[in-house]
Amino acid sequence: MKVLIAVDDSLCSREAVNVVASRPWAEGTQFKVVHVVEPIAALYGLVAPEAVSLMLEAEKKLKAHGIKFTTDIGDYLKEIFSEQQVSSLVIGGYIADSVIEQANDWHADLIVVGSHGRTGLDRILLGSVAEKIVNRSLCSVEVIKIKTPKCDETTSKNDRSGASVRQKQTV
Repeated sequence: MKVLIAVDDSLCSREAVNVVASRPWAEGTQFKVVHVVEPIAALYGLVAPEAVSLMLEAEKKLKAHGIKFTTDIGDYLKEIFSEQQVSSLVIGGYIADSVIEQANDWHADLIVVGSHGRTGLDRILLGSVAEKIVNRSLCSVEVIKIKTPKCDETTSKNDRSGASVRQKQTV
């Protein structure tokens, strides 16, 4: 079985990783942790040409941060499963489209994604990545929700270190 875990730096994604980590999986199951960095221009629309270099620099920083926390998640899962069963990847693109493309290219059997639980105006303005993945994916999708409404909070700097992740045995 191949399980693609789509993550961002939120409590929702950490919960999705913890759910995957806590389950028994068939021997030989492979896991791929994927983080997508959206182009900043897509988030803010058209910008002045002089702002392009600033946006590219910001995207580099977002990618570097994504590599750090995705690697931490991969290391956490490698401790539970094995080095050969877990890989991680940071890519650029539109999140739902890129996750689905990765799942298709890798021939994933399951996509696991956390839900931010957005409703109302937030959902209308920001959309639901999880919903898009569910509706467009060719494989099964499991959406993990948490009961706390503060799913968009990111981890503190202390929580981002691999050491503290391992000490708490959660991501």
